[in-house]
Amino acid sequence: MRILRASKKHVKLLIVHFAIAICITSCASLEKSRQRQREKIKQQQSKRYLTLPRPDAQISVSPDGLKIGSDHYELTFHEDLLKRRSLDESKERQEFGHGALLYMESLYKYIHELFHIEPPTRRIGIVLYETFQGTTRRAMTESRHATVPQGNALLKTVGNIVMHFPMAMFDEREVRAHELTHAFTANYYLPTWFTEGIAVFVQIQYARGGDFRPLDLQENMKVDMDDVNAIQSWRGHASVDAQWGYGYSFSIVKELYNLYGEGFYPEVFRLMEADRYHQQLPGEMKTSMLIYYMSQAAGEDLVPYFENLKFNVRRLTRDDIESALRIAAPTRQR
Repeated sequence: MRILRASKKHVKLLIVHFAIAICITSCASLEKSRQRQREKIKQQQSKRYLTLPRPDAQISVSPDGLKIGSDHYELTFHEDLLKRRSLDESKERQEFGHGALLYMESLYKYIHELFHIEPPTRRIGIVLYETFQGTTRRAMTESRHATVPQGNALLKTVGNIVMHFPMAMFDEREVRAHELTHAFTANYYLPTWFTEGIAVFVQIQYARGGDFRPLDLQENMKVDMDDVNAIQSWRGHASVDAQWGYGYSFSIVKELYNLYGEGFYPEVFRLMEADRYHQQLPGEMKTSMLIYYMSQAAGEDLVPYFENLKFNVRRLTRDDIESALRIAAPTRQR
């Protein structure tokens, strides 16, 4: 009888210990599950949002809140936006503009450190609208150009840059990053595909925009009737294949970045600045000329890379470029 009682007691203890073990295991599993969920949320947020350091910038605000200035920007509100209830009082505009320009100054510094270049003008204009050109879904960077003599050459310069935003798009951080990148590259007269590819690169990689993913450059290639990659003559947002163009351009820019590292694009721009040939062009830079600089920055000939993507390009020398500029110069002077 004593043996039976002891056995029952032992069984009860085993059951209690077993229950405790299950509870501990379940709690540990639950905590691991919660931790995985927290990490997943954190990763999703890091992909979507970019936190920039607060800049050391001076912000000046007009008493009526219609003009807000900073080191590199002057923000104004279009009259159609003043009807918005959240911006119809001066204090509301002052507070909004102050915060907006702090962010833009941080973004300015970020892009400058990424490419080691700056916009050609001391201050960039920002105009905010309720609707721009009849829509709330289009932003645009406008630049005004002038030609100045320097020695025996005529150099194109950018005298004014204005970024136009409907408020619905200004609220999207990746759009701000995209358009600001255009302000940085406005003075280089780059091929459209490269200009937009660089802008989307910043939008995706550094402002956590989620609209585009790298494409397979062979599988997603589109060619024209001459069997040339259609991206070479792509004209940007006005084109029928705008979304494909943005995505494909970005994919080329991204792949070259992956191949040659973070110093690749700063070196491309440094080489351009050293020559200043881009300021003597009669129009947009040809891709062959861009490849001339890319090859130097990469330390190898990139013509085969672009030929593999069915670009119509040729290998240029410095003499080739200077000869072409001499031929084009009389046309510019007439």
